[in-house]
Amino acid sequence: MRWTISKITQTFAFSVIVVLTLGFANTSIANPADVRVLVDVSGSMKKADPKAVRGPATALLAALLPDQSQGGIWLFGSDVRELVPYGPVDARWDALGQPIEASIGSTDRFTHMESALRTGITAGGQISAGACHVILITDGIVDVQGGKDASSASRDRILKTVLPDAVDKACRIHTIALSDKADLPLLRQMAIETNGLFTLLKQPGDLIPVMLDALELALRSQQLPISDQQINIDSDIRQVRLIRLDSGSAIELRSDSTVVDADSQLPGITYYSGTGYQTLIWSNPIAGRYSLSPEFGASDRVLIDSHVRLELAELPPTISADQTLGLSASLQNPDGVLADPSREYRIAFGERTDPIRSVGDQLSLQIDSPPMGRSILTIQSLDQLHERQVQRAFEVLVAQPALEIATNTAQGVGQVSSTIQGESSTRSASEDSKARTSHLLPESITKLLPESIQALLPEPVTNQRPEDTPNWPLWQLIVSALGAIAVVALVIGLVLRPKHRLPE
Repeated sequence: MRWTISKITQTFAFSVIVVLTLGFANTSIANPADVRVLVDVSGSMKKADPKAVRGPATALLAALLPDQSQGGIWLFGSDVRELVPYGPVDARWDALGQPIEASIGSTDRFTHMESALRTGITAGGQISAGACHVILITDGIVDVQGGKDASSASRDRILKTVLPDAVDKACRIHTIALSDKADLPLLRQMAIETNGLFTLLKQPGDLIPVMLDALELALRSQQLPISDQQINIDSDIRQVRLIRLDSGSAIELRSDSTVVDADSQLPGITYYSGTGYQTLIWSNPIAGRYSLSPEFGASDRVLIDSHVRLELAELPPTISADQTLGLSASLQNPDGVLADPSREYRIAFGERTDPIRSVGDQLSLQIDSPPMGRSILTIQSLDQLHERQVQRAFEVLVAQPALEIATNTAQGVGQVSSTIQGESSTRSASEDSKARTSHLLPESITKLLPESIQALLPEPVTNQRPEDTPNWPLWQLIVSALGAIAVVALVIGLVLRPKHRLPE
């Protein structure tokens, strides 16, 4: 992996991209989150998820959805069953933890993925105010009643009708495979085509942090950086949500004058716990520097709600190893970028332990050749008034010319667009035009023309193979030939026409 402070980011073209992506990001922030969760309850889940981690993971996600967002949870197997009706997230969601955990089992005979996806994508009716996020959790393949032919037809409909419908409705599909026996090409393709996150779990216990990663993409979550097991809560923070993926030791915040835990009598404190997780939510917190006890681990998080946000231009979360990640970030409030030339940005990607640093109002950085596998991008913004952090998960797939989809059509992973592209990866419009038009004039005729005319014509293509030649209908060939003859006749006529001299 190579890190480069990119000169390309200073160009006009990249500036336009940054403005557009940040504008999109700000629009999505203004709109409420829209999260739809689809949980596989087929019988094979007994082996893929023996400890039933899907239950607490889904319950935690429900607890973390902010008020006024939209959400819904469905179970799918032989059919699709509504677990939590789709609608606004309000006070009724607070009591859903235990019912959700108890309702998610592994009992169904089939895996009707198509029906589940259609249900999740269409739950919001027409296109919602912001992007919707569908989180699909499964360990298997499309398996419907009727045998292999029916299952193959259902899978084909997912690719040809369901995914285009998701794109039309601005729904991003985040696919989580609990087993390598799952239909990985299909799950990857869902994520790539809808700009979602694909993940293959190494073990079922990883499900909770992976679901949190998907939720952070949906919510565009903000975090507080942890330094020496301390966090700084400033006066612009409206709510703090501390998540600990361990139910053994309770969360505690401690300052010189305040102790915050599950038993605190301070207003605005809510505490949840479940199998393998706990979360403490503090609304309207008291500003100050707090110590965390016990120590928070790498998967634990401190999420916040604030109008002062570290905004990161949106990036595709599923990419190939030969792509470039162009990072653009700045600290903003509703009025725009907060200027501070001494602000420090720290960036880490994957296993890198020595984060690169940048100083200034805004961050522009390029990451080349990201390592394959699952990686977490961490960006911190530090100044005298505010400390902010964002984390985004990336799945980096092997770089190859084409990814084999079950339909045996080549869908190139490398074709997923990246924020910044090098000059070598694209051809100019004039080169493309030459490639398309150079076959119109035969070389024998071109040589007869004056050099001044030849200079105006496109260069001939000398490396075109027969299999690359377009298979045009006869009428198009005739029209092209007549057009070529007309062009040649016009050019020759201009060159050979008699020159009239004025009488002396």
